[in-house]
Amino acid sequence: MAIEASSGRLVVVTVADPGRLSTLEPARGVKQRHLATVIDVVKEVAPRTFPDSVKLPVGAGAAVAEHVPGRTLRAVIAEGALHPAKAVAWILRLIDALSALHSAGAVHGAISPRSVIAEPAGRAIAPVLSQLIAPPVGAFCPPERLRGTAESTSDDVWALCATLYAALTGKAPFSAPTREGLLKAMGSRPAPLSAAGVNDPVLQEIIGRGLVTERRLRVTDLAELQTALDGWERDPTRLPAPRPPPRAAPRGLGDIVVGTAFGANREDGVVVDDSALPDDQGNSSSSRPSSPEAATAPPGPPLPPRRGPRGPTPSALASQTGAAVPVVGPVPGGPAPAKRPSRRVSFNPFERKRALWPWLVVAAFVGGGGVYLALPQAAPVVQAEPSAEAVPARRAPAPPPVKKNAEVVRNQCVTQHFPEGSFEGDPDFAFVCEDGDFAGLSHRLHGMVVTREADAGADAGVTKDGGMSVDVVRYSSGRDAGGGARSVGLEWYELPATAIIRKTCCPQSSPVILPETQGWCEQLQSVVRRMADDSAKSVDLGPGARAFDKAVGCLYANRVRHGYGYSSAPTSLNRGIFQQFLSRAAVIGARR
Repeated sequence: MAIEASSGRLVVVTVADPGRLSTLEPARGVKQRHLATVIDVVKEVAPRTFPDSVKLPVGAGAAVAEHVPGRTLRAVIAEGALHPAKAVAWILRLIDALSALHSAGAVHGAISPRSVIAEPAGRAIAPVLSQLIAPPVGAFCPPERLRGTAESTSDDVWALCATLYAALTGKAPFSAPTREGLLKAMGSRPAPLSAAGVNDPVLQEIIGRGLVTERRLRVTDLAELQTALDGWERDPTRLPAPRPPPRAAPRGLGDIVVGTAFGANREDGVVVDDSALPDDQGNSSSSRPSSPEAATAPPGPPLPPRRGPRGPTPSALASQTGAAVPVVGPVPGGPAPAKRPSRRVSFNPFERKRALWPWLVVAAFVGGGGVYLALPQAAPVVQAEPSAEAVPARRAPAPPPVKKNAEVVRNQCVTQHFPEGSFEGDPDFAFVCEDGDFAGLSHRLHGMVVTREADAGADAGVTKDGGMSVDVVRYSSGRDAGGGARSVGLEWYELPATAIIRKTCCPQSSPVILPETQGWCEQLQSVVRRMADDSAKSVDLGPGARAFDKAVGCLYANRVRHGYGYSSAPTSLNRGIFQQFLSRAAVIGARR
C-alpha cells in the first residue's frame, strides 16, 4: 500500500518482472465500473525507491493501481454460498470488466475470490475486480500456468469458471498443499455442484466446459462463456450449444512432464495453498499507511523529486504499510542524487511539477507589448463637420431581437422530443422540471400525448411479434376509449426518456430519484441517471439502453415487487419506439 503524491489517495503497488509488466502496460488507464484501474507502469525504477524490506530483482519494475476497499468475495462466501442468479449476474459483470482489459491487449492473471471486491466502498454496483492487490491462487490457475507458462487471456476464463464454482459451493474447485498435488487433482473433474446442494445441470455443464484439464477441449474464449451465461439467465433449463470438435494439437513438454523445473520453486507468484494467506490479504480499508514514528515526527521541508539511475522514480511509493519509509529525496548516508537539468520536462505522473503558468503569463504580456510597440501607429483621423446639405437622412434603428421567454424555450424543447402534433394546444411543461415523484411526472408527461392513428393501409407494417412496425406507431395517450390503460408506447422507457428530456430542457433541475428495489438487481435510478448524463455528451446511448433492459429484466426474472405500474417487461415494439425517441434527442442535442 502506498500514497499517490499527486492526489493523496491510497494506491496499490507491486514489483513485477519484465514479462508481467508487458501484460500490465496495456491495462494502464483502462476504466470500467467493475474494474480497478492500473494507474501507471514504471519499467525502470531505482531500487532505493522502495523500503529496505522490498528486494527489487534485476530488470524488475513497478505497477500502481487504484485501491478499492471493501469485503472480498472470499469473505462473503465464507458465510454462505451465493444464490445462482446472483452469482451468474456477478460473473457477467466481471466479464464486462475483463472484456475491457482484453480489448486493450492486457491480461489480469490473478482472478480469484480474493481479487473480487463483493462489497466495494465508494462504488454503487458490486462487484469490482481489483488489480495487483491479491496474488494468483493455484486452484484458479489452469494446469499450463502451474507448469510454468506465462499468463494469458485463457487463464482469466478458467479463473472466472473456478470463481463461479466457488461462489456457488463456497469452496475452490480443486485443493492440494503442493503444486504437484494440485496438478494431479486437476486431472479429474471437480465435485459436482449437486454435492453442495445446487441442482442445476446447465450451470454444471457451463462450469465443466471451463475447467477441463486439456486446453484444446476447454472453453478459452471469454465471449463463449458470456454467451452461455447469458443464455442461462434467459432460460435456466436450456443447455448451451454443442461445441465443435477440437483440432488435434501436438503435446508440449509441459503437458507431459511435471518435475522440479515446474515445481513450487518457480518464482511465478502463484500461491498454491490458499489457506497459507491471511484473510482478505492486502485489502485494508485504512486511510493511510502510517506508524507511530511518522505520527510524532515534526514535519520537515518537502523533498525535491529525483530520477533514479535508470529512469523515473515513482514517488507515489510513500511508505510501506505500517512503516513510514520516505522514498523520495536524498537517502541519508547514500550518494547524492544527480542534479536535475533546469529545463527538463518530466512526464512522470508521480513527480511534483514546478508551476510554469506565471512565467507563461509574463512572457505573453512582454511579447504582446513588443508587438504593439513595433507596429506603426496610425495618426488619429479628424473628420470635418458636414454641412447641412450633406447630412444624409438617418435610418430608423433596427428593432432589438425578441428574446424568448424561458418558459417558451422550455416548452418548445420538450415538444421537440416527440413526433409533430403529439400535443394539443400549447401545454405547460413546468412540472417536468419540478422535484418530487419522478415516476409519476413521467407517467403524466407521456399520458399527455394525443392518440394518433397509424398511417393506415398498406403502409402499416407488422413486426415478427405481431405488433405494428415502429415507423407507423404513434404514442398512446395512455387511455383507450373505455378509459382503461393502453399498452402501446414507451412503457418502461418512459423513465429514461423523461430523464433525458429533463436533462436537456431543465439544466438546473435536480438528479432523478426513483424508488429503491429490493434484491441484488441494479437500481433503475443508477441506470436512468447514467443515461441522462450521457445524453449531454457525445456518447453512444446503446450500452445504457441495454443496461436498462437488463435491470428491468432482472426485476421480472426474480419476481421483485417494483411498484412502477408497468404490467410486463419491455417488448421489441417498445424498444423500437424508444430508438426513435433517441434519434430525435440526438438531433436536438446537436442543434443545441
